[in-house]
Amino acid sequence: MISKEKVRRRALKTRDALAEEWRLETSRVIVEKLLDSEWYRQSEILLSYCSIRSEVETEEFHEKILADGKQLFLPRTNAGEKTMCFYKVEDLKKLKKGNFGVSEPRGSDAVEQVMESGAYSKEKILMVMPGVAFDEKGYRLGYGGGFYDRYLQRYGTLLTSVMIAFAEQEAWIIPVETCDVKPEHIVTQKTMIM
Repeated sequence: MISKEKVRRRALKTRDALAEEWRLETSRVIVEKLLDSEWYRQSEILLSYCSIRSEVETEEFHEKILADGKQLFLPRTNAGEKTMCFYKVEDLKKLKKGNFGVSEPRGSDAVEQVMESGAYSKEKILMVMPGVAFDEKGYRLGYGGGFYDRYLQRYGTLLTSVMIAFAEQEAWIIPVETCDVKPEHIVTQKTMIM
């Protein structure tokens, strides 16, 4: 069986080779599909990520979330414990570089307390996540830290999860382990996997 690391290396090489201008334009197409989705329209709380390297670009998406009057939460990681929590962001200029060179929020309003309170139904909370690769069965491969798998194991029943990716990131098969949790949906510029 093919290893996750081999699939990861191949997928990153493919994604990194995509021209920057093409990636930016295609990111807009992917984000538009997401903005047109019922998941986005129903949501009141958005958990997203700050894109790095060759990931689907999210800066304009975050500006749109705030302009639409929705609540935006971005992750802050604890690299030692391999965990993350999402904190409310009202000003994108106040993000600071954190672990892995990713911009992170500095606030103290954590979405996990809101989710555990039961004040919002699953349909009102939308998580948008990155990934390195995915397959036609909807399995996702990340960078190998397991941050999103652990998060979804704990909170996945309280939110709707969507991976956004370029169609070029599709792998023939993602090796799956029992600890892997696949997102409910995957959106690319070409398809939507439900």
